[in-house]
Amino acid sequence: MIDPRCMEVSDQPSVGLDRLKVKKYSFKSTTAAIKGQRVPDALGLPLLRICTIRGIRYNDGFGEELRGSAPEFTRALNARDIMSNRIPHIENTDEDTPYCIWHPNTALEATYREIAHKYPHMRYQVGRACAVAGYTELFLELNLRPDAHIAEEAREAGHMAIYGHIMAKPSVYSIMDDYNRTVNSATPDVSCLNGDTAVCSSLDIKQAFTEATVPEIIDGEEFPGFLEDAGYVENTFDITEDMCIDITTSEGPSHLTAEAVARRKTLIGLLTESLPTHLPTVDKDLPICMAAYNGDIDRYGRLRRPKMVEGEPQCCVRGIYHNTMFAIWWSKQTLPADDEGALSKAICARFIMNNVLSKVSSDNLPYLIWYPTVAAPTTYRKVAQIVPQTIPQVLRACIVADYVDLFDELSTDAIPDDAILKEAALSPNRHYEQALLARVAVAGKRKIAPYEEWKLGTHRELNGSAIDVPMSRVWLAPSTHPYTLYNVHRGDVSRLELLACLPEEWRIGVDDEDTEKDVDYIDHPLELNV
Repeated sequence: MIDPRCMEVSDQPSVGLDRLKVKKYSFKSTTAAIKGQRVPDALGLPLLRICTIRGIRYNDGFGEELRGSAPEFTRALNARDIMSNRIPHIENTDEDTPYCIWHPNTALEATYREIAHKYPHMRYQVGRACAVAGYTELFLELNLRPDAHIAEEAREAGHMAIYGHIMAKPSVYSIMDDYNRTVNSATPDVSCLNGDTAVCSSLDIKQAFTEATVPEIIDGEEFPGFLEDAGYVENTFDITEDMCIDITTSEGPSHLTAEAVARRKTLIGLLTESLPTHLPTVDKDLPICMAAYNGDIDRYGRLRRPKMVEGEPQCCVRGIYHNTMFAIWWSKQTLPADDEGALSKAICARFIMNNVLSKVSSDNLPYLIWYPTVAAPTTYRKVAQIVPQTIPQVLRACIVADYVDLFDELSTDAIPDDAILKEAALSPNRHYEQALLARVAVAGKRKIAPYEEWKLGTHRELNGSAIDVPMSRVWLAPSTHPYTLYNVHRGDVSRLELLACLPEEWRIGVDDEDTEKDVDYIDHPLELNV
Protein backbone atom coordinates (compact mmCIF):
# COMPACT_ATOMS: atom_id res chain seq x y z
CA MET A 1 0.00 0.00 0.00
CA ILE A 2 1.31 3.41 -0.94
CA ASP A 3 2.45 5.76 1.80
CA PRO A 4 -0.12 8.46 2.71
CA ARG A 5 2.42 11.10 1.69
CA CYS A 6 2.28 9.79 -1.88
CA MET A 7 -0.55 11.50 -3.68
CA GLU A 8 -1.42 11.96 -7.31
CA VAL A 9 -1.14 15.35 -8.98
CA SER A 10 -2.55 16.44 -12.31
CA ASP A 11 -1.35 18.66 -15.12
CA GLN A 12 -1.76 22.41 -14.81
CA PRO A 13 -2.51 24.79 -17.69
CA SER A 14 0.44 25.69 -19.90
CA VAL A 15 1.69 29.23 -19.43
CA GLY A 16 4.75 31.25 -20.30
CA LEU A 17 5.07 30.24 -23.94
CA ASP A 18 6.29 33.72 -24.97
CA ARG A 19 9.08 33.79 -22.43
CA LEU A 20 10.57 30.68 -24.05
CA LYS A 21 11.48 32.76 -27.10
CA VAL A 22 13.00 35.78 -25.37
CA LYS A 23 16.80 35.72 -25.06
CA LYS A 24 18.08 37.90 -22.26
CA TYR A 25 20.70 37.44 -19.59
CA SER A 26 20.96 38.87 -16.12
CA PHE A 27 22.92 37.65 -13.14
CA LYS A 28 20.00 38.34 -10.84
CA SER A 29 17.50 36.29 -12.85
CA THR A 30 19.94 33.40 -13.24
CA THR A 31 20.72 33.29 -9.53
CA ALA A 32 17.05 33.52 -8.59
CA ALA A 33 16.23 30.61 -10.90
CA ILE A 34 18.91 28.39 -9.38
CA LYS A 35 17.70 29.19 -5.88
CA GLY A 36 14.11 28.46 -6.86
CA GLN A 37 13.00 31.99 -6.02
CA ARG A 38 11.65 33.25 -9.33
CA VAL A 39 11.15 31.91 -12.84
CA PRO A 40 13.01 34.17 -15.31
CA ASP A 41 10.89 36.32 -17.61
CA ALA A 42 13.17 35.31 -20.52
CA LEU A 43 13.85 31.62 -21.06
CA GLY A 44 15.19 31.68 -24.60
CA LEU A 45 18.82 31.14 -23.61
CA PRO A 46 19.80 27.54 -22.79
CA LEU A 47 21.56 28.80 -19.65
CA LEU A 48 18.36 30.24 -18.22
CA ARG A 49 16.53 27.01 -18.98
CA ILE A 50 18.99 24.72 -17.24
CA CYS A 51 19.16 27.09 -14.27
CA THR A 52 15.38 26.95 -14.03
CA ILE A 53 15.45 23.15 -14.23
CA ARG A 54 18.03 23.15 -11.47
CA GLY A 55 15.73 25.30 -9.37
CA ILE A 56 12.79 23.00 -10.03
CA ARG A 57 14.67 19.83 -9.08
CA TYR A 58 15.96 21.30 -5.82
CA ASN A 59 12.92 23.33 -4.73
CA ASP A 60 9.56 21.63 -4.43
CA GLY A 61 6.74 23.79 -5.78
CA PHE A 62 8.97 26.03 -7.88
CA GLY A 63 8.15 26.54 -11.56
CA GLU A 64 4.74 24.86 -11.59
CA GLU A 65 3.49 27.42 -14.09
CA LEU A 66 5.94 25.97 -16.63
CA ARG A 67 4.30 22.55 -16.68
CA GLY A 68 3.37 21.76 -20.27
CA SER A 69 5.26 24.75 -21.71
CA ALA A 70 8.30 22.72 -22.78
CA PRO A 71 9.09 19.00 -22.33
CA GLU A 72 12.25 19.60 -20.30
CA PHE A 73 10.37 21.65 -17.72
CA THR A 74 7.58 19.09 -17.50
CA ARG A 75 10.11 16.29 -17.01
CA ALA A 76 11.83 18.24 -14.23
CA LEU A 77 8.50 18.94 -12.52
CA ASN A 78 7.52 15.28 -12.79
CA ALA A 79 10.87 14.22 -11.32
CA ARG A 80 10.43 16.68 -8.46
CA ASP A 81 6.93 15.34 -7.80
CA ILE A 82 8.23 11.78 -7.57
CA MET A 83 11.13 12.73 -5.29
CA SER A 84 8.59 14.58 -3.11
CA ASN A 85 6.45 11.41 -2.93
CA ARG A 86 3.76 12.56 -5.33
CA ILE A 87 2.63 10.57 -8.34
CA PRO A 88 2.59 12.86 -11.40
CA HIS A 89 0.21 12.53 -14.31
CA ILE A 90 2.40 11.55 -17.27
CA GLU A 91 0.29 11.75 -20.40
CA ASN A 92 2.96 11.89 -23.11
CA THR A 93 5.33 9.11 -22.10
CA ASP A 94 7.90 9.94 -24.79
CA GLU A 95 8.35 13.60 -23.88
CA ASP A 96 7.27 13.90 -20.26
CA THR A 97 8.98 10.92 -18.62
CA PRO A 98 11.95 12.01 -16.49
CA TYR A 99 15.14 9.97 -16.68
CA CYS A 100 16.68 10.69 -13.29
CA ILE A 101 14.22 10.36 -10.39
CA TRP A 102 16.82 9.84 -7.63
CA HIS A 103 18.72 13.13 -7.40
CA PRO A 104 18.92 15.39 -5.46
CA ASN A 105 16.59 13.25 -3.31
CA THR A 106 15.26 9.73 -3.28
CA ALA A 107 11.58 9.08 -2.67
CA LEU A 108 10.06 6.54 -0.34
CA GLU A 109 10.13 2.93 -1.44
CA ALA A 110 6.33 2.97 -1.61
CA THR A 111 6.42 5.90 -4.02
CA TYR A 112 8.75 4.11 -6.40
CA ARG A 113 6.63 0.97 -6.16
CA GLU A 114 3.56 2.94 -7.21
CA ILE A 115 5.48 4.60 -10.07
CA ALA A 116 6.54 1.19 -11.40
CA HIS A 117 2.96 -0.05 -11.14
CA LYS A 118 1.33 2.95 -12.81
CA TYR A 119 4.06 3.60 -15.39
CA PRO A 120 5.64 0.26 -16.38
CA HIS A 121 7.90 2.01 -18.89
CA MET A 122 9.69 3.57 -15.88
CA ARG A 123 10.61 0.31 -14.19
CA TYR A 124 14.30 0.69 -14.96
CA GLN A 125 14.36 4.25 -13.61
CA VAL A 126 12.77 2.85 -10.47
CA GLY A 127 15.35 0.06 -10.38
CA ARG A 128 18.12 2.65 -10.62
CA ALA A 129 16.56 4.61 -7.78
CA CYS A 130 16.50 1.41 -5.73
CA ALA A 131 20.24 1.01 -6.36
CA VAL A 132 20.83 4.53 -5.03
CA ALA A 133 18.53 4.25 -2.02
CA GLY A 134 19.17 0.59 -1.20
CA TYR A 135 15.59 -0.61 -1.70
CA THR A 136 16.55 -4.25 -2.25
CA GLU A 137 13.07 -5.68 -1.71
CA LEU A 138 11.48 -3.47 -4.36
CA PHE A 139 14.37 -4.05 -6.74
CA LEU A 140 13.85 -7.80 -6.57
CA GLU A 141 10.11 -7.35 -7.07
CA LEU A 142 10.74 -5.52 -10.34
CA ASN A 143 12.42 -8.60 -11.85
CA LEU A 144 14.47 -6.50 -14.26
CA ARG A 145 16.97 -7.74 -16.78
CA PRO A 146 20.48 -7.19 -15.37
CA ASP A 147 21.57 -3.69 -16.37
CA ALA A 148 25.17 -2.49 -16.22
CA HIS A 149 24.23 1.05 -15.19
CA ILE A 150 22.13 -0.10 -12.25
CA ALA A 151 24.97 -2.40 -11.20
CA GLU A 152 27.52 0.44 -11.31
CA GLU A 153 25.14 2.68 -9.37
CA ALA A 154 24.59 0.03 -6.69
CA ARG A 155 28.32 -0.66 -6.38
CA GLU A 156 29.12 3.03 -5.99
CA ALA A 157 26.36 3.47 -3.39
CA GLY A 158 27.57 0.45 -1.44
CA HIS A 159 24.34 -1.52 -1.85
CA MET A 160 26.05 -4.80 -2.54
CA ALA A 161 22.93 -6.98 -2.34
CA ILE A 162 21.58 -5.33 -5.49
CA TYR A 163 25.00 -5.28 -7.11
CA GLY A 164 25.61 -8.93 -6.32
CA HIS A 165 22.18 -9.95 -7.61
CA ILE A 166 22.89 -8.33 -10.98
CA MET A 167 26.45 -9.60 -11.32
CA ALA A 168 25.41 -13.17 -10.50
CA LYS A 169 23.51 -13.32 -13.78
CA PRO A 170 25.20 -14.92 -16.83
CA SER A 171 25.12 -11.62 -18.74
CA VAL A 172 24.54 -7.95 -18.11
CA TYR A 173 23.00 -5.59 -20.63
CA SER A 174 23.22 -1.93 -21.55
CA ILE A 175 19.56 -1.03 -21.10
CA MET A 176 19.84 2.45 -19.66
CA ASP A 177 21.82 5.05 -21.61
CA ASP A 178 23.12 7.93 -19.50
CA TYR A 179 24.54 9.73 -22.54
CA ASN A 180 21.18 10.08 -24.29
CA ARG A 181 18.81 9.58 -21.32
CA THR A 182 17.06 6.64 -22.98
CA VAL A 183 15.97 3.17 -21.89
CA ASN A 184 15.99 0.22 -24.29
CA SER A 185 14.59 -2.84 -22.56
CA ALA A 186 13.31 -4.48 -25.75
CA THR A 187 16.54 -5.10 -27.67
CA PRO A 188 19.47 -4.25 -25.39
CA ASP A 189 23.05 -5.14 -26.20
CA VAL A 190 25.04 -7.49 -24.00
CA SER A 191 27.46 -5.26 -22.15
CA CYS A 192 29.81 -4.97 -19.21
CA LEU A 193 30.47 -2.44 -16.50
CA ASN A 194 32.29 0.06 -18.66
CA GLY A 195 32.30 3.36 -16.79
CA ASP A 196 29.37 4.76 -18.76
CA THR A 197 27.24 5.62 -15.74
CA ALA A 198 26.71 9.03 -14.16
CA VAL A 199 26.65 7.69 -10.62
CA CYS A 200 24.70 9.69 -8.09
CA SER A 201 27.74 11.06 -6.26
CA SER A 202 29.02 12.64 -9.49
CA LEU A 203 25.88 14.77 -9.72
CA ASP A 204 26.98 16.71 -6.63
CA ILE A 205 30.03 18.08 -8.46
CA LYS A 206 28.75 21.46 -9.65
CA GLN A 207 29.88 24.04 -12.17
CA ALA A 208 29.30 27.76 -11.70
CA PHE A 209 27.47 29.61 -14.44
CA THR A 210 29.11 32.47 -16.28
CA GLU A 211 27.65 35.30 -18.31
CA ALA A 212 25.93 33.99 -21.43
CA THR A 213 26.29 35.68 -24.79
CA VAL A 214 23.02 37.11 -26.09
CA PRO A 215 22.70 36.91 -29.90
CA GLU A 216 22.45 40.19 -31.77
CA ILE A 217 19.27 40.80 -33.78
CA ILE A 218 19.81 42.57 -37.12
CA ASP A 219 16.82 43.12 -39.40
CA GLY A 220 14.95 40.43 -37.55
CA GLU A 221 17.72 37.87 -38.05
CA GLU A 222 19.70 36.43 -35.16
CA PHE A 223 23.50 36.58 -35.23
CA PRO A 224 25.60 34.92 -32.51
CA GLY A 225 28.52 36.84 -31.08
CA PHE A 226 32.06 36.28 -32.36
CA LEU A 227 33.11 34.72 -29.06
CA GLU A 228 29.84 33.03 -28.19
CA ASP A 229 29.63 31.77 -24.61
CA ALA A 230 26.71 29.62 -23.51
CA GLY A 231 27.46 30.40 -19.86
CA TYR A 232 28.24 26.80 -18.97
CA VAL A 233 30.34 23.85 -20.08
CA GLU A 234 28.57 20.86 -21.57
CA ASN A 235 29.17 17.89 -19.31
CA THR A 236 29.75 14.38 -20.60
CA PHE A 237 26.57 13.34 -18.80
CA ASP A 238 23.42 15.36 -18.22
CA ILE A 239 20.94 12.91 -16.73
CA THR A 240 19.32 15.66 -14.63
CA GLU A 241 19.11 18.04 -17.62
CA ASP A 242 20.61 20.91 -15.60
CA MET A 243 24.30 20.38 -16.47
CA CYS A 244 25.00 20.31 -12.72
CA ILE A 245 24.78 24.10 -12.81
CA ASP A 246 25.12 26.16 -9.65
CA ILE A 247 26.13 29.58 -8.38
CA THR A 248 29.57 28.36 -7.33
CA THR A 249 31.82 25.57 -8.54
CA SER A 250 32.16 22.72 -6.09
CA GLU A 251 35.59 21.42 -5.24
CA GLY A 252 34.52 17.86 -5.89
CA PRO A 253 35.88 14.89 -3.96
CA SER A 254 39.10 15.57 -2.08
CA HIS A 255 42.22 14.21 -3.75
CA LEU A 256 43.81 13.75 -0.31
CA THR A 257 41.58 10.99 1.02
CA ALA A 258 42.68 7.38 1.18
CA GLU A 259 39.83 6.51 -1.17
CA ALA A 260 41.01 9.07 -3.74
CA VAL A 261 44.59 7.80 -3.56
CA ALA A 262 43.34 4.22 -4.02
CA ARG A 263 41.33 5.24 -7.07
CA ARG A 264 44.34 6.90 -8.65
CA LYS A 265 46.34 3.72 -8.15
CA THR A 266 43.48 1.81 -9.77
CA LEU A 267 43.60 4.26 -12.67
CA ILE A 268 47.33 3.76 -13.17
CA GLY A 269 46.66 0.02 -13.07
CA LEU A 270 44.13 0.35 -15.88
CA LEU A 271 46.76 2.08 -18.00
CA THR A 272 49.48 -0.49 -17.43
CA GLU A 273 47.53 -3.76 -17.42
CA SER A 274 44.96 -5.49 -19.59
CA LEU A 275 41.46 -4.12 -19.15
CA PRO A 276 39.27 -6.26 -16.88
CA THR A 277 35.91 -7.49 -18.14
CA HIS A 278 34.17 -5.07 -15.78
CA LEU A 279 35.82 -1.71 -15.10
CA PRO A 280 36.09 -0.51 -11.51
CA THR A 281 34.52 2.78 -10.49
CA VAL A 282 36.85 5.30 -12.11
CA ASP A 283 36.73 8.28 -14.44
CA LYS A 284 37.81 6.69 -17.70
CA ASP A 285 38.61 9.89 -19.60
CA LEU A 286 42.35 9.41 -19.10
CA PRO A 287 42.35 5.76 -20.28
CA ILE A 288 40.39 6.92 -23.34
CA CYS A 289 43.04 9.52 -24.16
CA MET A 290 45.90 7.11 -23.57
CA ALA A 291 44.32 4.50 -25.85
CA ALA A 292 43.90 7.18 -28.52
CA TYR A 293 47.46 8.43 -28.05
CA ASN A 294 48.84 4.94 -28.60
CA GLY A 295 46.43 4.12 -31.40
CA ASP A 296 45.11 1.09 -29.53
CA ILE A 297 41.97 0.19 -31.49
CA ASP A 298 40.63 -2.42 -29.06
CA ARG A 299 41.02 -0.31 -25.92
CA TYR A 300 39.88 2.88 -27.60
CA GLY A 301 36.89 1.25 -29.28
CA ARG A 302 35.71 -0.14 -25.97
CA LEU A 303 36.35 2.89 -23.78
CA ARG A 304 35.41 5.85 -25.99
CA ARG A 305 32.31 7.90 -25.27
CA PRO A 306 29.74 9.15 -27.83
CA LYS A 307 31.32 12.62 -27.63
CA MET A 308 35.02 13.26 -27.37
CA VAL A 309 36.40 14.24 -23.97
CA GLU A 310 38.96 16.95 -23.29
CA GLY A 311 42.31 16.10 -24.85
CA GLU A 312 40.94 13.21 -26.88
CA PRO A 313 41.08 14.86 -30.34
CA GLN A 314 44.73 15.79 -29.87
CA CYS A 315 45.57 12.28 -28.66
CA CYS A 316 43.71 10.77 -31.61
CA VAL A 317 45.75 12.89 -34.02
CA ARG A 318 48.95 11.62 -32.44
CA GLY A 319 47.70 8.03 -32.50
CA ILE A 320 46.72 8.27 -36.15
CA TYR A 321 50.13 9.65 -37.11
CA HIS A 322 51.96 6.87 -35.29
CA ASN A 323 49.71 3.89 -35.95
CA THR A 324 48.64 3.07 -39.49
CA MET A 325 45.99 0.60 -38.37
CA PHE A 326 44.43 3.25 -36.13
CA ALA A 327 44.40 5.61 -39.11
CA ILE A 328 42.64 3.00 -41.24
CA TRP A 329 40.12 2.36 -38.45
CA TRP A 330 39.37 6.07 -38.17
CA SER A 331 39.03 6.35 -41.96
CA LYS A 332 36.04 4.01 -41.71
CA GLN A 333 34.31 5.96 -38.93
CA THR A 334 31.97 8.92 -39.06
CA LEU A 335 34.22 11.74 -37.92
CA PRO A 336 32.90 14.03 -35.16
CA ALA A 337 31.88 17.36 -36.66
CA ASP A 338 33.97 19.52 -34.30
CA ASP A 339 37.16 17.59 -34.99
CA GLU A 340 36.61 16.37 -38.54
CA GLY A 341 39.28 18.61 -40.05
CA ALA A 342 42.02 17.63 -37.62
CA LEU A 343 41.31 13.91 -37.84
CA SER A 344 40.93 13.81 -41.62
CA LYS A 345 44.21 15.68 -42.08
CA ALA A 346 45.98 13.22 -39.79
CA ILE A 347 44.49 10.28 -41.70
CA CYS A 348 45.56 11.78 -45.02
CA ALA A 349 49.08 12.40 -43.70
CA ARG A 350 49.45 8.85 -42.43
CA PHE A 351 48.30 7.48 -45.79
CA ILE A 352 50.75 9.74 -47.64
CA MET A 353 53.64 8.54 -45.47
CA ASN A 354 52.58 5.00 -46.39
CA ASN A 355 52.74 6.01 -50.08
CA VAL A 356 48.98 5.89 -50.58
CA LEU A 357 47.42 9.05 -52.04
CA SER A 358 43.78 7.97 -52.05
CA LYS A 359 42.95 10.46 -49.29
CA VAL A 360 44.59 13.52 -50.85
CA SER A 361 42.26 16.35 -51.80
CA SER A 362 42.68 20.07 -52.30
CA ASP A 363 40.33 20.99 -49.45
CA ASN A 364 41.98 18.90 -46.73
CA LEU A 365 45.73 19.30 -46.81
CA PRO A 366 47.92 18.16 -43.93
CA TYR A 367 51.14 20.07 -43.36
CA LEU A 368 53.18 17.50 -41.46
CA ILE A 369 53.81 14.71 -43.99
CA TRP A 370 57.36 13.64 -43.04
CA TYR A 371 57.04 12.45 -39.45
CA PRO A 372 57.13 9.87 -37.92
CA THR A 373 58.08 8.28 -41.27
CA VAL A 374 58.92 9.60 -44.72
CA ALA A 375 57.32 8.57 -47.99
CA ALA A 376 59.10 7.65 -51.19
CA PRO A 377 60.29 10.52 -53.42
CA THR A 378 57.87 9.47 -56.15
CA THR A 379 55.02 9.83 -53.66
CA TYR A 380 56.03 13.36 -52.68
CA ARG A 381 56.45 14.33 -56.33
CA LYS A 382 52.91 13.14 -57.06
CA VAL A 383 51.50 15.00 -54.05
CA ALA A 384 53.01 18.22 -55.38
CA GLN A 385 51.58 17.54 -58.82
CA ILE A 386 48.07 16.75 -57.56
CA VAL A 387 47.92 19.70 -55.17
CA PRO A 388 50.56 22.37 -55.93
CA GLN A 389 49.71 24.14 -52.65
CA THR A 390 51.58 21.35 -50.86
CA ILE A 391 54.97 22.27 -52.34
CA PRO A 392 56.15 23.98 -49.10
CA GLN A 393 55.57 20.87 -46.99
CA VAL A 394 56.89 18.60 -49.73
CA LEU A 395 60.10 20.63 -49.77
CA ARG A 396 60.40 20.18 -46.00
CA ALA A 397 59.83 16.46 -46.44
CA CYS A 398 62.61 16.37 -49.03
CA ILE A 399 64.99 18.08 -46.61
CA VAL A 400 64.17 15.66 -43.77
CA ALA A 401 64.40 12.61 -46.07
CA ASP A 402 67.45 14.02 -47.90
CA TYR A 403 65.85 13.74 -51.33
CA VAL A 404 68.21 16.16 -53.09
CA ASP A 405 67.05 15.55 -56.65
CA LEU A 406 63.36 16.07 -55.90
CA PHE A 407 64.17 19.11 -53.76
CA ASP A 408 66.11 20.73 -56.61
CA GLU A 409 63.30 19.92 -59.03
CA LEU A 410 60.57 21.52 -56.89
CA SER A 411 62.50 24.43 -55.40
CA THR A 412 63.31 25.99 -58.77
CA ASP A 413 60.08 27.98 -58.87
CA ALA A 414 59.22 27.94 -55.15
CA ILE A 415 59.17 30.95 -52.85
CA PRO A 416 60.75 29.86 -49.55
CA ASP A 417 59.41 30.78 -46.13
CA ASP A 418 60.99 30.80 -42.67
CA ALA A 419 59.68 27.33 -41.84
CA ILE A 420 61.46 25.75 -44.82
CA LEU A 421 64.60 27.80 -44.13
CA LYS A 422 64.63 26.66 -40.50
CA GLU A 423 64.32 23.02 -41.55
CA ALA A 424 67.18 23.49 -44.01
CA ALA A 425 69.36 25.09 -41.34
CA LEU A 426 68.91 22.01 -39.15
CA SER A 427 69.89 19.60 -41.91
CA PRO A 428 73.43 18.18 -41.92
CA ASN A 429 73.35 18.56 -45.71
CA ARG A 430 74.24 22.24 -46.31
CA HIS A 431 72.99 22.04 -49.91
CA TYR A 432 69.39 22.77 -48.89
CA GLU A 433 70.10 25.97 -46.99
CA GLN A 434 72.45 27.27 -49.67
CA ALA A 435 69.93 26.56 -52.42
CA LEU A 436 67.11 28.23 -50.51
CA LEU A 437 69.13 31.33 -49.67
CA ALA A 438 70.03 31.65 -53.33
CA ARG A 439 66.38 31.36 -54.22
CA VAL A 440 65.44 34.02 -51.63
CA ALA A 441 67.95 36.39 -53.22
CA VAL A 442 66.10 36.01 -56.52
CA ALA A 443 62.41 35.58 -55.58
CA GLY A 444 62.20 36.89 -52.04
CA LYS A 445 60.68 35.16 -49.06
CA ARG A 446 57.05 34.43 -48.23
CA LYS A 447 56.09 35.81 -44.86
CA ILE A 448 54.43 33.40 -42.46
CA ALA A 449 51.22 34.84 -41.06
CA PRO A 450 50.74 34.89 -37.27
CA TYR A 451 48.18 32.09 -37.46
CA GLU A 452 50.76 29.95 -39.30
CA GLU A 453 53.60 30.36 -36.82
CA TRP A 454 53.10 26.79 -35.60
CA LYS A 455 54.78 25.72 -38.85
CA LEU A 456 58.06 27.05 -37.47
CA GLY A 457 58.21 24.06 -35.15
CA THR A 458 60.15 20.97 -36.14
CA HIS A 459 59.40 17.29 -35.77
CA ARG A 460 62.33 17.07 -33.33
CA GLU A 461 60.23 18.99 -30.82
CA LEU A 462 57.57 16.27 -30.98
CA ASN A 463 59.96 13.75 -29.41
CA GLY A 464 60.26 14.69 -25.77
CA SER A 465 60.27 13.18 -22.32
CA ALA A 466 59.40 14.69 -18.96
CA ILE A 467 61.47 14.98 -15.80
CA ASP A 468 59.00 16.99 -13.68
CA VAL A 469 57.08 14.68 -11.38
CA PRO A 470 53.34 15.37 -11.18
CA MET A 471 51.98 15.56 -7.66
CA SER A 472 50.04 12.43 -6.79
CA ARG A 473 47.19 14.52 -5.45
CA VAL A 474 46.72 16.34 -8.75
CA TRP A 475 44.29 14.63 -11.11
CA LEU A 476 46.07 13.29 -14.13
CA ALA A 477 45.21 14.39 -17.64
CA PRO A 478 47.01 14.60 -20.97
CA SER A 479 48.56 17.95 -21.83
CA THR A 480 47.39 19.60 -25.02
CA HIS A 481 49.58 21.98 -26.98
CA PRO A 482 47.96 24.23 -29.56
CA TYR A 483 49.87 25.50 -32.57
CA THR A 484 52.24 22.58 -32.95
CA LEU A 485 53.40 20.74 -36.03
CA TYR A 486 50.72 18.03 -35.86
CA ASN A 487 48.59 20.36 -38.00
CA VAL A 488 48.07 22.54 -34.90
CA HIS A 489 46.99 19.65 -32.63
CA ARG A 490 49.23 17.82 -30.17
CA GLY A 491 48.56 15.64 -27.16
CA ASP A 492 51.37 15.10 -24.66
CA VAL A 493 51.38 12.33 -22.05
CA SER A 494 55.08 12.44 -21.16
CA ARG A 495 54.45 13.43 -17.52
CA LEU A 496 51.96 10.62 -17.15
CA GLU A 497 54.42 8.15 -18.67
CA LEU A 498 57.03 9.35 -16.19
CA LEU A 499 54.67 8.90 -13.27
CA ALA A 500 53.66 5.41 -14.39
CA CYS A 501 57.33 4.36 -14.47
CA LEU A 502 58.32 5.88 -11.14
CA PRO A 503 58.79 3.68 -8.09
CA GLU A 504 56.32 4.64 -5.37
CA GLU A 505 59.05 6.12 -3.17
CA TRP A 506 60.12 8.51 -5.94
CA ARG A 507 56.68 10.05 -6.30
CA ILE A 508 55.39 13.16 -4.53
CA GLY A 509 53.08 11.98 -1.78
CA VAL A 510 50.03 13.72 -0.39
CA ASP A 511 52.00 14.62 2.76
CA ASP A 512 55.13 15.70 0.90
CA GLU A 513 56.16 19.31 1.53
CA ASP A 514 57.47 19.67 -2.02
CA THR A 515 55.02 20.59 -4.72
CA GLU A 516 57.47 20.02 -7.57
CA LYS A 517 60.36 17.66 -8.11
CA ASP A 518 62.48 16.93 -11.17
CA VAL A 519 64.06 13.54 -11.75
CA ASP A 520 67.44 15.12 -12.41
CA TYR A 521 69.51 12.61 -10.40
CA ILE A 522 71.06 15.53 -8.56
CA ASP A 523 68.45 16.65 -6.07
CA HIS A 524 66.02 13.80 -6.73
CA PRO A 525 66.16 10.93 -6.09
CA LEU A 526 68.87 11.49 -3.50
CA GLU A 527 69.59 7.78 -3.02
CA LEU A 528 71.01 7.63 -6.57
CA ASN A 529 73.09 10.79 -6.21
CA VAL A 530 76.52 9.25 -5.91
